[in-house]
Formats: sequence, structure tokens, C-alpha cells
Amino acid sequence: MQKQILLISFLVFFMLGSVGCKKTTTPAPGCSAAWANELSDEIAAFSAAAQTYSANPTQENCLAYKAAAQAYVDALEPYGNCAALTGQDRDAWQQALNDAQESVDNIDCN
Repeated sequence: MQKQILLISFLVFFMLGSVGCKKTTTPAPGCSAAWANELSDEIAAFSAAAQTYSANPTQENCLAYKAAAQAYVDALEPYGNCAALTGQDRDAWQQALNDAQESVDNIDCN
């Protein structure tokens, strides 16, 4: 499970770096310059659930962790519609999102 926590955390930081570092003065249509702030609730919930589950790996904490991870992935998805994401950036974004979803789907709480 630690490997999945690390993978999802890496993907989160990869997505933040891929999209959050664009140098544009005006966001393109469908984009938000403050998307990390807009997702701060999901990020905080995901981080708290990961820490709780890591400290106390019960089924209940696992389910809470999985739900928080899914909520974060769901919240990230609309940002893929940013018109500034083109070519390789769009492909990298979609692959990172797909990898994150696969990681969430593979969390086994049984």
C-alpha cells in the first residue's frame, strides 16, 4: 500500500508541475490560473487520509483514503479541458490522469 501512496503522490506532483508552471499572462479558455488553490480542499483531504491510513492501516481508513484519492482525481479531470494543453502536454496530462485513476482503482481495502 505504501507503494500506491507514493505513486499517487508522485502523480499529483507531476500533474501540478506539468500544468501549474505554464508561463502565461492570461489563462486560456477553460483554464484556471489558481487551480491548485481551487483544489485545496481535495488536496488537504487526500493528504490527511493518506497520513491516517499510513499510521493506522485499517479497512475503514483504507476506504477513506481511496475515497479521498478518487475525489481528488475527479476534481482534477475538468482541468484537462484547458485549451492551453496541447500536443505533448495534453498527452502527458491525460496519461498522468489515467495512471492516477488506475492507482486508485487498484487500491484493495479488503
